[in-house]
Amino acid sequence: MKQATEKNSKDEVKIEVTSFSLEQSCFNKDWILRSHSQQYIEHFICLICKQIANNPMDIVCPQHANVDEVLITGEHCLKLFLKNNNNSCPIQLHDNCQYSRSNAVRKYIGDLTVMCIRQFEQELKAPHETKEQREGEVHEIMKCDFKGKLKDLNTHLLNECPLNLIDCWFKPFGCNHTCLKQNVDDHLATNMKLHFDLVNQLQQSMNQEIQLKDKQIIEQANRIKQMERDSKQELLKYRADIEMIKKDFNDKEKQVLSDHEKIVKSLEEKNDKLTQDYEQLLQKLNPQHTEEKKQESKKETSLLALHIDFNLLLSSPKLISTFNGHTSSVLSIDYSTFDGNEFICSGSEDKTICVWNIDNNKQTQLFNGHSNIMYCAKFSRYHYHKNVICSPVRYKILRFWDFKNNRQFGSFKGHTDWISGIEFSPFNGGRYLCTGSADATVRLWDVETFRSLHAFNGHEFAVRCTAISPLQGNNHKSNSIGVIGGNGYTTCSGSEDKTIRIWDIETIKQLIVFKGHENLVQSVKYGSNELGNIILSGSWDKSVRLWDVRSGQQTQVFNGHTNYVYAVEYPPFVIKNSSGNLNVICSGSRDNTIRFWDIRSSKSQLHIINGDNEDNGITCLKFVSLKKKVNYNKQRSKDDCGVHLCYGSMKGLIRICNEFSTTL
Repeated sequence: MKQATEKNSKDEVKIEVTSFSLEQSCFNKDWILRSHSQQYIEHFICLICKQIANNPMDIVCPQHANVDEVLITGEHCLKLFLKNNNNSCPIQLHDNCQYSRSNAVRKYIGDLTVMCIRQFEQELKAPHETKEQREGEVHEIMKCDFKGKLKDLNTHLLNECPLNLIDCWFKPFGCNHTCLKQNVDDHLATNMKLHFDLVNQLQQSMNQEIQLKDKQIIEQANRIKQMERDSKQELLKYRADIEMIKKDFNDKEKQVLSDHEKIVKSLEEKNDKLTQDYEQLLQKLNPQHTEEKKQESKKETSLLALHIDFNLLLSSPKLISTFNGHTSSVLSIDYSTFDGNEFICSGSEDKTICVWNIDNNKQTQLFNGHSNIMYCAKFSRYHYHKNVICSPVRYKILRFWDFKNNRQFGSFKGHTDWISGIEFSPFNGGRYLCTGSADATVRLWDVETFRSLHAFNGHEFAVRCTAISPLQGNNHKSNSIGVIGGNGYTTCSGSEDKTIRIWDIETIKQLIVFKGHENLVQSVKYGSNELGNIILSGSWDKSVRLWDVRSGQQTQVFNGHTNYVYAVEYPPFVIKNSSGNLNVICSGSRDNTIRFWDIRSSKSQLHIINGDNEDNGITCLKFVSLKKKVNYNKQRSKDDCGVHLCYGSMKGLIRICNEFSTTL
């Protein structure tokens, strides 16, 4: 075994592996000189190692601009020198050495004719014959006749060179011997015992490792079984403790309830007796007590009558129309007039959009090819002279559709998730469109050019609703988005992150973040005229709130709904009463009510309209001013404002109520 190992070691010294790469150190000059003269290669010498430059680099420092000769170094030599000398130049000692790749020289060197590098090294060793050769043993010497371009040498060494060395078959077992392919059989025959011992050693090592792993597995299994036994004991103990605690609790609960009943009964008896004693005492002290009590009862009755009269003055509007066609919740409604006719469009959870003719109470169009819920659908204010509806399609794309001629008018692409709200600008003829999406962004679009203008980022979760501020002052001549921000136009958005955010349209900056809602914000609206800086919001936290853009503060909270608030609106009228005018807001809720509130006070609502039992919840609101008289309205009160309330419901019904009276 020892002799075989020594022989293998000698073989390893005897045969060296030559590696070669165009990415390594510079080339041996003597090797290149076998094929070329000194004069031919003197311009390719590396200035650092004095060999033939590999991947030549030109030194181009301005300090050497007057040097006539070309300053060439090998790339590997240069990088090593700069690393070891703090980036100092190898020509002269100065900082910040500058260099560039010399493609022309690289091509010349690559085209140099060379012999096989392995053959060259073998010939260098030829004068140093081994002892066996000197004793007269004859060995066949393998030669390589390659003579070609230096750039082709790597391919030759890897694929064609007869001097290429290969590993011993038993390398996985520990034999690191390499030799020519023709000598492999001799090596295997000579070192059979060595290879056998290596295989045997590996097998013994693997057996020992297997035995060790088996022992560890058994120990681990025993520990797991012990843990299972301990866990069962602990579980039984805890169950016994729980049963004992339950028993004690039940006993104490029964005792407390019994004591409570006794105390309540005793207090009731004492209260009855005290009441009787108090009445008897009053009769003795004041004989007129009975008469005063009667007068007080009359006053309370009179006040109750006044309260009823107040509600009668703001009487619940009567239902005049119902549109039945959707099979699930109506999520948006809009109103417009075309060709002398009045229409409503609606988007629904049933993935359809419907267009309704108010005059004949019939459905005129049904778009049912959508694959997703229709959260929003609106008539295009910019195309007022055409029958155009704006709505999302394929979840993320906004489409303009001429429903009269049944053709697509244009589309917007930019959002990466479903679109939840759309709003046309109340200025510039509705040229600008604001959209909110579940991708947590708000986008502003130019309807005329069908391009995206801005993307507002800041919300953490889906945007549920958007609104655009009303026309500012007398700036009616503005026609470009560039001056919208200058005039103070803003857009606001409500989100599932429970916030309302105000954005400047021109600068794309976030101006205000309103925080206060305790659940997602479902609806936001700007007020008009003097209320233009007041934002109205409704939320799934069941509240309605007002926010002042100027102060950045919440001004009112209206509580009263018993379920999600889905919609809020500013009615387009002012209610008159003896004390002046009332600015009113209203809200629709999943609790199937529409409530009216005085913005000056959050104490209680002015009025409640209860939805029909079939509605099962109010999902959206729209105040409309119908142009034509309807049969019920032949005798209009002078106080009727001509405004009708239109609302959508959870059951897919759309209803229109008669005109409101604005006198209290």
